[in-house]
Amino acid sequence: MTALTQRDQMLLALFGVVLAVGSLALWFPKARQAWQREARVWRQQSARLERERAEIAQRPKVQAQYDALRDKMPLFPEGRSVDTHWLPIMDNTARANNVNIAQRSIGGEEKIGEVTELTLECRDWEGRLDSLVWFLYDIETREDAMMDVRAITIRPNAKKPGILQGTFTLNCAYMRTDDAPSAQ
Repeated sequence: MTALTQRDQMLLALFGVVLAVGSLALWFPKARQAWQREARVWRQQSARLERERAEIAQRPKVQAQYDALRDKMPLFPEGRSVDTHWLPIMDNTARANNVNIAQRSIGGEEKIGEVTELTLECRDWEGRLDSLVWFLYDIETREDAMMDVRAITIRPNAKKPGILQGTFTLNCAYMRTDDAPSAQ
């Protein structure tokens, strides 16, 4: 093999530089995309961490609110049917506010931590707008029960002008206990 001339060495060095620059030119956009993707993931994770820290900081306040509400929650013995407690409350509140409930049914119980919820489904109601608003207000602000309207549909009654009709789902919250003889 012959020794490379200075000209060949320069061409070889130039080829090496072109090859290195070409490799960088191909590698750099991919590296930049990967960097940007990782930076976006880092920002998302940082935001998530801040949200979680804020939630943790709120825990004592939320626990105090929960303790206050838990003390107001009705207690029922384990295994006792509770629909006879909740249905009259819903029916009497509707009647007092001139909301007519034509069809209703009882859903199942769902245990969420210490709290149990019973779903009452009203498949057909009708009343005026002001009556409905007062009914919903009375249901949500009761002192003797924890009730929450989770879903509601409202439409005008085609046969009776000024009257609304629709459906709603009402969830009733309470706790089960082994030693409570009846609701508080």
